[in-house]
Amino acid sequence: MNELVHIGESDISVKEYNGQRVVTFKDIDTVHQRTDGTAGRNFRQNRERFIEGEDYYKISADEIRRSKLFDIPDRATSEYFLVTESGYLMLVKSFTDDLAWDVQRKLVSSYFKVKELANEELSPQMQLIMQMVNNMAQKELADKERDRQIALAQETAEKAVETTERMKDEIISPFDNWRDDINKKVRQISIASGIPYQGLFTTMYSDLEHIGRCDLSTRQRNKRDRMERAGCTKTDIQKETTKIAVIENDARLKQIFEDIVRKYGMKYLA
Repeated sequence: MNELVHIGESDISVKEYNGQRVVTFKDIDTVHQRTDGTAGRNFRQNRERFIEGEDYYKISADEIRRSKLFDIPDRATSEYFLVTESGYLMLVKSFTDDLAWDVQRKLVSSYFKVKELANEELSPQMQLIMQMVNNMAQKELADKERDRQIALAQETAEKAVETTERMKDEIISPFDNWRDDINKKVRQISIASGIPYQGLFTTMYSDLEHIGRCDLSTRQRNKRDRMERAGCTKTDIQKETTKIAVIENDARLKQIFEDIVRKYGMKYLA
């Protein structure tokens, strides 16, 4: 549990970062009895006037958890702002009521200056040791953040390779048992995309007619007429005059349709 400091009518936990004491926007709103978000709004409205590393620090949620600076929600992922003494004094310039003046005096003297005064009482040798320890701690945090970023980049690269391999499979995977393989692939795409199975086929047929400059319905009728004249059975005619059968029997349309199915596969399955 972090040490608490009583300011005005409120308690705030002691927070130290980069060798100095800092406060959050919530701390400022609390001790000044302001509506939540007031300090943050003042900061955003005048952000160009604040110098990062001097008036404030911006750190990740992961760094706060690792350093145990203060408690944050387990699912928090946003960045947090830590305000130094100079940043605090700039933020509260617009707070001019009696409470504000009293809180400013107490916060500066009882919170920000405490560590500075304590350090002044140490011998020069001890102050040097303290500075070295702080520098080592900051380097360790920086190294851990660097390692985290490297691990994240490696994970991203591995996922990219996996995606590339899946896309390659979609591009080069042959359709051996043509009609069955096409139907299986379209069903997979339908499940992954949420597009109804028959509706997906209708869209693909439309794409084929546009690219191949053909009319599948006309080709179906012509093939049906030829089979009837040849004396084929109704069962064979029904089986061989579907749109997918008409496409399979034309090498050019067959290749175009394969490319269309692969395109949808890369979009929804890769």
